[in-house]
Amino acid sequence: MKLVLFDLDGTLLDMGLYGVISLNKAIKNLYGKEPKYDHAFLAGKTDTHNFNYVFKETFKKNPTPKQFAALKAEYLKLLPLEAKGKKTKVISGVEAFLKKLSAIKEVKLALATGNFEEAARIKLAPSGLNKYFTTGGFGDKAPNRPAMLLEAVKNAQKQFKAKFKEGDVYVIGDTASDITAAKENGFHNAVVDEAGLGDREKLLRAAAELHEKNFKNIKLWLMWLGLAADPKGVEKGSYIMPASAIEHVFFSRTGIDEQRLKMFRIKKYSDLESGTLL
Repeated sequence: MKLVLFDLDGTLLDMGLYGVISLNKAIKNLYGKEPKYDHAFLAGKTDTHNFNYVFKETFKKNPTPKQFAALKAEYLKLLPLEAKGKKTKVISGVEAFLKKLSAIKEVKLALATGNFEEAARIKLAPSGLNKYFTTGGFGDKAPNRPAMLLEAVKNAQKQFKAKFKEGDVYVIGDTASDITAAKENGFHNAVVDEAGLGDREKLLRAAAELHEKNFKNIKLWLMWLGLAADPKGVEKGSYIMPASAIEHVFFSRTGIDEQRLKMFRIKKYSDLESGTLL
């Protein structure tokens, strides 16, 4: 039995800045102040982290539980209004891929997103993709992505009445944070970069097992999942449990050192001699 965990923003959908705009408006509506912070610190994090971060950057103090709850409620009220009338872009090939996976008995699907669960459902609703995900891990309680992934696995085991070992879990995201969180837990990992939300250099240096633009090449994704044979070899530009030749191509593209090349074959970054990622 395999469990495939999907991130949401940038992986399933490209919603632009709907979430950021809604958060900014929520703070303005509640406190009459325009928030000021570095947007780069939001990518790949959980909503719990981001709301605390933005509040502290704006007001120079952490929000009280009551203030956090009020901000979350206002955000969830504004999010569907912000997205209303605007076309949500579904990442290319994702629905066909989800449909294919959902028809395979040995594969189970779940969300693994930093969004609050209610926010995730709001974002997915217009695309009709909610039907593929009956459970998952979310940013309501998880302080970080590694913990959120563990929550997703725990909830999936309960939902599907199955036990998923580390090697049974496949994480698909779009930022380096998705990869580092997956490797910290010893899970398989892959990225898509059609939306371009993640830092390109960090994404390459994170050394995902598979790096694709989108989900159009379903055969390649099935190969990564161990659900299809690979009679002709991995196509150029995709890193899927790579052989040394592909590692050399990766080296030339990223300037990554030999020690980091080991990231392709290790399960966890802690297995590196340096003990660090980048």
